[in-house]
Amino acid sequence: MENSLERRVLDHLCRVYGLGLEEVRELYAIGRDTVGGTLGSLEEAQAREDWAGMADAAHMLKGTLFNMGLQELGEAARNLEMAAKEARTAEARRLHAELGLQLKEFRVPAAGA
Repeated sequence: MENSLERRVLDHLCRVYGLGLEEVRELYAIGRDTVGGTLGSLEEAQAREDWAGMADAAHMLKGTLFNMGLQELGEAARNLEMAAKEARTAEARRLHAELGLQLKEFRVPAAGA
């Protein structure tokens, strides 16, 4: 049926907000789109070596992941945010790559794909 991250988020949102599945699916879609867009912002910032921009994007990602009930991924985004803020570039690149793999199902498809 649904992948494991989606199921975890849906369960979390049902439990926390006490909403029906249809409303929770709408919230999930908003969160999924936000995560996907933020992953794109992280990639753009890293390509420009814009560590402040990367920290800002990681901060947004962190909040979205925590709101979706994905605590361990939110912590990973927090670690990325701190590495980028402190210009620990090799660590920021590594954390970004790891987080990107863990969140691959949230990626926004490229135009025309």
